[in-house]
Amino acid sequence: MTAEPPDEQRRSRMRMPQLPGVGGLHPDGLIIDEVSEQFDRTRRILTQSPEDAAEAVLAKLGPEAEAEARIAAGLEDRTPLADPDAFPEAHRATIHALEILDREGSREPKVPRFGPLTAVAETLVEFVADYLVKSYASDVVGRLRKQYAVREAQCEPGTPERRMLARARIEVEHVSPGFGGGWAGAPVLIVGGLALPVLASLSNQLGAIDFTNRRIMLGGLFALFLLAIGLSSAMVRGAAVARRRSRMIMQEALDDLWAAMGNAGNPPEDDSVQFASIAVLVTALLWFVVPAAAAVIFVVL
Repeated sequence: MTAEPPDEQRRSRMRMPQLPGVGGLHPDGLIIDEVSEQFDRTRRILTQSPEDAAEAVLAKLGPEAEAEARIAAGLEDRTPLADPDAFPEAHRATIHALEILDREGSREPKVPRFGPLTAVAETLVEFVADYLVKSYASDVVGRLRKQYAVREAQCEPGTPERRMLARARIEVEHVSPGFGGGWAGAPVLIVGGLALPVLASLSNQLGAIDFTNRRIMLGGLFALFLLAIGLSSAMVRGAAVARRRSRMIMQEALDDLWAAMGNAGNPPEDDSVQFASIAVLVTALLWFVVPAAAAVIFVVL
């Protein structure tokens, strides 16, 4: 095979990368690949009908090997229950775990001693943990209700598996009203946050506090900062309590139940990590926002 001349090799290296529309769309491509793809989509929309352009874009998306292998395995396995003998006991153990989670998931969390504020801190931590635990229990019950119904519909009529799943589904539907989720507590936090500026405005209008005074503004800013730090700490600690207890109470029972059903994906997980991440992010932002606000007060007033 004849080697390319040096000039040709140099020109080859200087060529622009091939458009994804020609060589395929690579998920690990560079930003220039995505820009080229966007340009190619725009060109197709201008030169073809939107439907043809959309079809071309969808056709260029490469196969997802891992996801498609998982889907193929799921379609091939049509067994409604992987272990029918273990399913009844695993189902009962899960319902029992839900009862324990509802009773002990957020009860009397351990908090540091803050003197007269210890009771307040314990109430806040328990409030956050209760919100997360109830939301998690609601997710579990909803997932069970849906999973049992789908598996029941896949069973042949009159089979033992269908009777087991029907009984389990009915039992979950009976207990599901008691696991309505923890969303009722969220509006309390929102209303409380909105009430602060409203009360401040009313107090200013009534002349009780002069909010145009620099010292009062800085003092109020510092007080709000301490309040936000306290709330963030309560959110993180409450999330930790909810996560520890949810895993301790539910994980083994759910693992056994999911193994008995087979090919059901992963069991539900609580939202403690996401909740704590938001609290940590808010705290980090406060360390930038509060000094900036204090600087503005010094400059303006």
